[in-house]
Amino acid sequence: MSVEFRIGDKVILKKDRTKAIVLLSIGDRKVKIEDEYGFEYIINHSDILPLNESTNIISAYGRDFEVKDEDVRKKREKKTYFSKTDRGGMVKIDLHIEQITSYYHHMKNSEIVQIQMEYCKKELDQSMMKHKKSIEIVHGIGGGVLKSEVHKLLDLYNLTFFESNNGGSTEVIL
Repeated sequence: MSVEFRIGDKVILKKDRTKAIVLLSIGDRKVKIEDEYGFEYIINHSDILPLNESTNIISAYGRDFEVKDEDVRKKREKKTYFSKTDRGGMVKIDLHIEQITSYYHHMKNSEIVQIQMEYCKKELDQSMMKHKKSIEIVHGIGGGVLKSEVHKLLDLYNLTFFESNNGGSTEVIL
C-alpha cells in the first residue's frame, strides 16, 4: 500500500515523530519536506506517515479504553515511566543530536548546533517555569562549540553555572 502525498500535506516522520509539511513530490517514492524546525530535506515515502490533525489529539480516542486481553492489561499497569527529573529536582538535558532527532546525517554542523540550542532553550524555559532547582546540560566534550553556545545562552539568562569534572556537562543553578 502506497500513500500519495501532495504539496501542503502534513506528515510525521516515523523514527522520531517530527512533524513536517510536504513541499514537493519527487517521483512516486520520495518527497521534499520541511520539518517543524525549518529544515528541508528529501525523504522516502516509507519514512513518513500522513498526519491528520483531527485525530492527532487524545480526545479523538474517547475517554475510556476497554482492554480485553488480561496480559496486556497487566503489562500496562506495571509499566514504569522515567522522567528527566530526579527526586532532588534536578533536570538532565542531553544535547547529543541522536537523542533529539534521528534525521541528522544530512545536516551541516551549524544546523545540528542550531537544533541542539533550540532544544536546550525549550527545555531550559520549561525547567524554569516548573521551578526546578538545578539543571545538568550534557553537551559532550568534543571541540567545545556546543559548550560555548550553551554558556552564551546561560549568560543571557544571567544564570549561575559551572562545568562538571569531566567537562562533558554543565550544571546550572536556578
